[in-house]
Amino acid sequence: MKIIMYGKVCSIHVKIECEMLKEIEVTLLSGVKFIHAADLHLDSPFSGLKDMPSSILKELRESPFKAFQNIINEAIYHQVDFIVLSGDLFDGENRSLRTQVRFRTEMEKLQQHQIPAYIIHGNHDHLSGSWITVELPDNVHVFSGQTEVKRFEKIDGTTVHLYGFSYPRRQVRERMIETYIKAKGADYHIGLLHGNLEGNSEHSPYAPFSLKELAAKDFDYWALGHIHKHQVVSEDPLVIYPGNIQGRNRKESGVKGCMLIEFDGDMKRHSFIETSEVIWESETIELSAEGGFDALFKQCKEVIERKGFDGRSFLLELKLDAGDAAGTTGEYLEELTRILQEEDQGDSFVWVYKIKLIQSVPMFRSNERISPFLAEVSRLASEFDDTEAALAPLYNHSGARRFLDAIEPKEQSELLDEAERWLLHVFEVNK
Repeated sequence: MKIIMYGKVCSIHVKIECEMLKEIEVTLLSGVKFIHAADLHLDSPFSGLKDMPSSILKELRESPFKAFQNIINEAIYHQVDFIVLSGDLFDGENRSLRTQVRFRTEMEKLQQHQIPAYIIHGNHDHLSGSWITVELPDNVHVFSGQTEVKRFEKIDGTTVHLYGFSYPRRQVRERMIETYIKAKGADYHIGLLHGNLEGNSEHSPYAPFSLKELAAKDFDYWALGHIHKHQVVSEDPLVIYPGNIQGRNRKESGVKGCMLIEFDGDMKRHSFIETSEVIWESETIELSAEGGFDALFKQCKEVIERKGFDGRSFLLELKLDAGDAAGTTGEYLEELTRILQEEDQGDSFVWVYKIKLIQSVPMFRSNERISPFLAEVSRLASEFDDTEAALAPLYNHSGARRFLDAIEPKEQSELLDEAERWLLHVFEVNK
């Protein structure tokens, strides 16, 4: 038996003398390990949060940077070979100098540990924006506005081809997946793509692609970006949206983070790493008709205290399933919210940003005792189907639209139901 080792390849030659001489060669590949993150939105404005203490607002605005620092620390701790960032590093096309300098500082930390970073820009931080350029260290590799291949090689000879492009402008609706061509000469192939998987109607259809198209490229991994919810789209081929690294509003609830990916020959492993500094969550409280304010206040306090024991910071929405007690409960929700917000907050906080009353709209519609006027209000509300036109003045406003995300169909329905409940309550109280 003869064993030859060179670089990453271990070739074992076995000779067996029988009727004929046979030679068997086994090739073993060395592995690679990397972190995949996307949708950092480092300079998110976090607008629209009224009555929030300045200390909490400061912590919230700082949270994307701290989440990114968590990623860098994890990369160093796990001694990864490189990191990939799949678009929307910055929230706006005109990135600030402060944000860029802070980003460079984190890249320099990676450079000290000889960890490269491979980056594509997405629809938010596209290449057509105007900004003062800050020079990045040599370990940072940014893909241009056209699909290209970058090569990574480990000290043991293991090679990786990384494929990707940065958005040359804000809207890229072409099927850029067609421009990803597998190049020979590497042990592993990774595609970076900031775009929308077909069938997902909740996000802008930029750089659309199908799972079938991804599989046809025969890559080892697809490092996706654009969708802010963590999703393992496919195990074979391995296709993952890591989600964004820090929730920015109530629709981006739950823990956020990045992916740790490990290749070892044909073996692929992936694990989720939490990075979010502040977590948006909602809790539902069921109320009894006899409880009154004191019972509700106690239940709210219990939820807040339970969250506080977690040791992390939360922005909390409380949903009150009030049932028959809905009428009286609605009268003091705003005051209850202010009382809960006045509670002492430590280093980690639980801030109740909203209390929402859950009440079934159909109970109004089926109530024969309501007046003909209220019945007509309810009927008009139930038949209303022009939400987009009603919201158009906001989305067409040059100042407001920067802070607005698209409203999903489910959310539109919830807004209509909430508006109807409010109208019926106002007219019931003041009749």
